[in-house]
Amino acid sequence: MLLWALASPMMSVPDEDMHAIRASAVAHGQFASVPWDQDPSLARAEVPRYVAHAHDLICYKFRPDISAGCVRPVQGNPTDIVVTGTSAGMNSPVYYAVVGLPTLVMDGTAALYAMRAMSAVLSAAALAVMIMQLMQLARFRWTMVATAVATTPMVLYLGGSINPNGVEVASAGALFATLVLTMSTPAPPRLLWERAALVVLSAGALLSTRSIALLWVLIIVGAALAFANSSVLAGLLRKPATWAAMGACAVFGGLTVAWYLGLATFVQRPIGSVDVSPTIEFFTMLLRTFDFSDGLIGFFGWVDTPSPSFSVVVFSFGIVAVLVAALAWGSRRGKIAVSCLALVMVLVPAITHAVLVSSLGSIWQGRYMLAIMMCLLVASGLAIDDADLKPQSSAGLKRFVTILLVLLSIGHVFSFVSTLRRYMVTVYGGIEAMFTSPQWQPPLGWLVLTALFAAAVTVAAVLAYRAAFRVSRRAIDQVDAYRPESVPAP
Repeated sequence: MLLWALASPMMSVPDEDMHAIRASAVAHGQFASVPWDQDPSLARAEVPRYVAHAHDLICYKFRPDISAGCVRPVQGNPTDIVVTGTSAGMNSPVYYAVVGLPTLVMDGTAALYAMRAMSAVLSAAALAVMIMQLMQLARFRWTMVATAVATTPMVLYLGGSINPNGVEVASAGALFATLVLTMSTPAPPRLLWERAALVVLSAGALLSTRSIALLWVLIIVGAALAFANSSVLAGLLRKPATWAAMGACAVFGGLTVAWYLGLATFVQRPIGSVDVSPTIEFFTMLLRTFDFSDGLIGFFGWVDTPSPSFSVVVFSFGIVAVLVAALAWGSRRGKIAVSCLALVMVLVPAITHAVLVSSLGSIWQGRYMLAIMMCLLVASGLAIDDADLKPQSSAGLKRFVTILLVLLSIGHVFSFVSTLRRYMVTVYGGIEAMFTSPQWQPPLGWLVLTALFAAAVTVAAVLAYRAAFRVSRRAIDQVDAYRPESVPAP
């Protein structure tokens, strides 16, 4: 994620300029959102000039034929406080309060990159929590494979940007994994308090991103219940940690609802008025379900830089393979969870767009469903592991997983280099021009970043393989699992 933050030009992620201004404003104490005099559809923000200059850093917006070399430096004193507007004023201020912290101690381009780094650290930490929790399950082989498939180039790209979408995806996965673990396996008091704290932190991080995160929390809780152990669940209701976590999450949820109902006082700017029947729009969106799938894998920049075909094919194959395997061979309760989450993937965009199209215009993008897709694929892996299938050929299984992880890694690198090419020499430039006549260069240079990125995804693939094929431990749902004196010798 940090490498993606360096490889993509500043403000090249959709609405990143608006999110950067909002983050700086909140960090400087401007929590409330009030209309800006020059444009009441935007929230007023007093920020340093170099932050307000973010609006002028997107000269290549929607223009894949223009490289990032068109960017010009800020005019005037970069540290002067100026008034500008942001469309991100409706969002909860919590995410922005954390991401905007670097602007209190730094300035200029370094501060903007530091804000990206803060967002990357938050997203990476949430993904780490998800993986840590999943690996505490009794069986997690296919869950690890599914997690590798779910971590698409778009997930890493958004994680390395000033955009709450990245934290939304990662924290949704962390919340789902922690709830599944907590409700399916018992734990001693200390470990239960740790899980309760992670539930609160994950839910709080998710709720701090977008208004639809309120719906995501409810869906995630319902999906996690499908994998719950009834006796464990009954025991949880007698634990103080459970009630403390539920109370804290209720407070987070109440404050979030209060924000959206009463504190965000301005109206979001329409993108384009569309005079169409909500019913017609609903069925149109249903028919277009797969048209938004590229945004789940990789549609970079201001929706003007798609992933290379190789990346799309590889990740599409991985997604379909995991879903089909879950529905064909997963456990009964796992199939129910996967089917319900898949239905959410289809219905939520259609319903949301039908409700909002007349007031906000055509706003839907595939990346808006990344959080649920993460949970859907993880649930698919859980369903297969829950069935406890015995493969006919262990060697054949290992070869399949190895080939899949190698192809996914290559897909990540291809997406990375393709996006660099678009900003260095435009979509019409070739790899040769990146060596001979680049119009823009990222920090450290594109060759160094690409080498580091290839190394990073290679290490990640190796770790995913080792996690998938490590020897299964005793099931933690046995009480003796955390009493070392009662565990028999190997």
